Amino acid sequence: MAYTVLARKYRPQSFEDLVGQEHVARTLGNAINADRVAHAFLFTGVRGVGKTTTARLLAKALNCEKGPTPTPCNECGPCLDITAGIDVDVQEIDGASNNSVEDVRRLQESLPYRPQRDRYKIVIVDEVHMLSTGAFNAFLKTLEEPPDHVKFIFATTEGHKVPVTIRSRCQQYDFRLIPHRLIAERVRTILDAESLSADDEAISVVAREAAGSMRDALTLLDQLVAISDDRITSDTVAASLGIAAREALYDVVRAVLEGDGAGVVGALDGLASKSVDMPHFARQLLLLMRDLVVLKLGAGDPAEWVPEEREAAEALIGAIDILGLQRAFRAMSRVMGEMAHSPNPKLMLEMGLVRVATRPPLQSVSELLARLDALQGSSGATGGSVGGPTGRPGSRRPRKPNPKAKAQPKPATAPEATSEPDAKPEPEAKPEPEAKPQDPDQPIMPATKHSGGFHTSSGEVLTPIRRAALQEWEELVGALEQQQPALAAVLEHGIPKAVGPDRIVLSFKDGSFYGRQAESPESIAAIVQIAEQRLGSRPKIEIRFDAQGEAVTKTVAAVAAQRKEAEVEAKRKEALNHPLVREAVDVFPESAGKLKVHIEAD
Repeated sequence: MAYTVLARKYRPQSFEDLVGQEHVARTLGNAINADRVAHAFLFTGVRGVGKTTTARLLAKALNCEKGPTPTPCNECGPCLDITAGIDVDVQEIDGASNNSVEDVRRLQESLPYRPQRDRYKIVIVDEVHMLSTGAFNAFLKTLEEPPDHVKFIFATTEGHKVPVTIRSRCQQYDFRLIPHRLIAERVRTILDAESLSADDEAISVVAREAAGSMRDALTLLDQLVAISDDRITSDTVAASLGIAAREALYDVVRAVLEGDGAGVVGALDGLASKSVDMPHFARQLLLLMRDLVVLKLGAGDPAEWVPEEREAAEALIGAIDILGLQRAFRAMSRVMGEMAHSPNPKLMLEMGLVRVATRPPLQSVSELLARLDALQGSSGATGGSVGGPTGRPGSRRPRKPNPKAKAQPKPATAPEATSEPDAKPEPEAKPEPEAKPQDPDQPIMPATKHSGGFHTSSGEVLTPIRRAALQEWEELVGALEQQQPALAAVLEHGIPKAVGPDRIVLSFKDGSFYGRQAESPESIAAIVQIAEQRLGSRPKIEIRFDAQGEAVTKTVAAVAAQRKEAEVEAKRKEALNHPLVREAVDVFPESAGKLKVHIEAD
């Protein structure tokens, strides 16, 4: 008799045997008991999770002589024939080779006829996403209103490729990946039934490599049974599958966490000599690092670990803090990204892990803040000396002398004020703005509405004539914003040529959208009304369109943007000159000139 592979020999024959898909089995069983079975089903999920098996179980449940029942007897004629795949009323169609309109038409021609023996005529279409667009369209009417004795069951690994018109006519069931623990239990049960032996670690590796697919696990098991002599071991599994043994994984992770770069190189050379797949090994490393983080947090225990492996993991992470494990995980994930774009994955993995192993030790933020607080307290106690709290000359950046201080004359009436270092000079009267020298190290501060001038980011100062018109126009626009904010936003983009009680002249670029909005009768009336309130007269409004255009700095919107830019720059310099930031630069001198300041919007 021909050999039957384990995946077919131990295919589930009832809903109770369906592993990892209890939500599907329970829903279908309840529907059968309540006599509310739909006429069309769509089973979606990755390969080897039980879609076709569930379709056959549903066919047996509906056509069993003792049914419809969620527990078919597996003894009657329909059950035995469906299990063997020879039932004349249950058609299994491959969507890849029967994907044309003609194939669907031939199927539809046979549907009106009653089943020859069974209760229902059931059509199972595997890989239904392979049907052509025309074939899907030909299915629509029949799928929506089939004969009472017909049931459709579609199965696919790519549910997103099935048209929504088909999905809306079916009850959709999503099959999940089977958990590692359930696969391992099923493998152990089959080994016992076959009178075969295997150690726990070998079974764990088989379940892990199956990646949620029961069929993949049983296919691997078939291969291992053929290779092994009397007992399946983890070394046999690793050698036959071309993967690294768990001991090798722990050796590499231990070398990385302990900073042993030479150990990393030696371990990877040994794996390369055994022809281990390096990308697969990198994925194993990343998964192991994730499990170590979870174990360190106490958030769970990976179910695939055997007791010996758990003990080794606990010993490995005993002296490593959680931040170090998280840092190693992130670094390894970056190494995997580098491997994906490299023609030599082994080289990138080796050098990447050496880089992770030889990185400098990690210091917690709380420790760094404590050092900064200590430095700040020491500098305050010593009066803020230049040498700093550690007494190192030049540990702080020297302060630039203030040129204004040199220009101030010493008060003749109080010469004793200069003899005491702690004495504070009497406040002096502030000079007029036009006579105040500008410190080149200080940012250009934004001008107020009536300060007499506006500075642009490039240092440009508007002319007195244009400045006066711009100031008057800004005041009018500001008053108008309280009444008609939308119109004020339009007028902000106009260049005021003249603003007075007799006339107001605004200039826009040729074809400007804002200009067309401003010259409308409603806008003119609103400008006249606000000018009457502010200026006491009703000026003539003139809207011009200048084909050449003028500098964008002559508009209220541009001035507001420049003002905002100056404010942000002032805040940035203020943050960089903060005492704590200066102390931090003293602690980390390599960060000088590289600090970035983020100003949040108000």
